Amino acid sequence: MKRYFLLFVFLVLIGCHHKQMSPNEPPIEAPSQPPPTEPGTPPPQTPPPATPPVVKPPIPATPPKPRQKSVGDPASTKLVESGVKQMNTGNLDDAESSFEQALRVSPTNGKPYYYLGVVAFKQKDYQRSLSFLQQAETFLADSDFWMSQVYLQEGLALKAMKKNAEAKDKFQNAVDRDSTNDAAKKQLQSPQ
Repeated sequence: MKRYFLLFVFLVLIGCHHKQMSPNEPPIEAPSQPPPTEPGTPPPQTPPPATPPVVKPPIPATPPKPRQKSVGDPASTKLVESGVKQMNTGNLDDAESSFEQALRVSPTNGKPYYYLGVVAFKQKDYQRSLSFLQQAETFLADSDFWMSQVYLQEGLALKAMKKNAEAKDKFQNAVDRDSTNDAAKKQLQSPQ
């Protein structure tokens, strides 16, 4: 009896794994290889499965740290003063050279960037002027006076580029940072 029972269980298990096929159903076959291609023709490419994009949470920006004094600041300051004198006499090439030297001595001093922006403005290279002034913003952010001057100069460059709405915003930023900036106030009052 024990043998019959084992035989019965065996037959039941085999019957569970064997699927009865209907007469109209084609037999199941293993996947075949793609048809051969002509020589020199690359095989067909199947696109990779689409993966959903990974959404990363934004990283909060840390506020800028106040600029630390540099060992080269005194020498840089002298070069900036020399450059300002040269710029005021119209010698823009020498002024530019002095400001660049000041940056080599003290790369985190924002004033040479500001004055390089002024020189580029005087040379009517407004895009270059804005690039220098944006660098100046990085290093002069803790000074209301200097930021007001940077914003004023950015506004003048934008106005020269016929970007009046952006220029007006910069002039307003200049007055907001330093309410005594009369040049920025005058620009705000002038018709655009």
